[in-house]
Amino acid sequence: MRTKALLCAAGIIAAGVATSMAAVNSLNTVGYVTAVPGSGNYIAICNPVTNTSMANTLGNLIQSNTPVNAQVLKWNYALTKFDIYKRVSFGNGWTPTTGAAATLNPGEGIFLTSPTATNIVFVGDVLDAGYYGMQTNSLRSGFELVGSKQPLQDSLPNLGLNPPVATPQNQILKWNVGLQKYDIYKRVSFGWTPSVPTNNVGDGFFTSLSAPLVWVENFTVQ
Repeated sequence: MRTKALLCAAGIIAAGVATSMAAVNSLNTVGYVTAVPGSGNYIAICNPVTNTSMANTLGNLIQSNTPVNAQVLKWNYALTKFDIYKRVSFGNGWTPTTGAAATLNPGEGIFLTSPTATNIVFVGDVLDAGYYGMQTNSLRSGFELVGSKQPLQDSLPNLGLNPPVATPQNQILKWNVGLQKYDIYKRVSFGWTPSVPTNNVGDGFFTSLSAPLVWVENFTVQ
């Protein structure tokens, strides 16, 4: 029923998530902890760093911290529905088994729900624009579940995501974890209403765009 309720709101989900920096191992390699509330509540996250030693997949990144019976909802843009992967105690740890190889690259968002509270830890390299080059996320029209490719906290316009005014209006949909409902931010001629959307490290959220847009991020580690 909870999944149906999420899907019924404008046909999709959007989200935000509270994160905190757990450790800094070097100039570019960092660790971030995402708190998952448990009790079947939904939260949406992205991977704010890239793991250069292994593929950025659910099996590599979150399996060890995700309890049995937890679920990951990954937006299938082509089919306009969620692909749902459940953690299990047998086989490769996922049903369907393709969940282990499902990607969670920087710039992709997912929804996560767990029967018990847990922490998801992401450890990897910051995609420094000076070293890796300018970071771009090619957002498509319609609904897309995304996140920042870099571990940044600021308003989304300051981070380079400021779609033009359009009809129908361009929107950012963020999930309010505490209230389990959407906070919807609309792009208007005077800026944003009801306020400028912000980003926390590790947030996942939906964009609703009338036309494709390239999101450019230029953060460089000092």
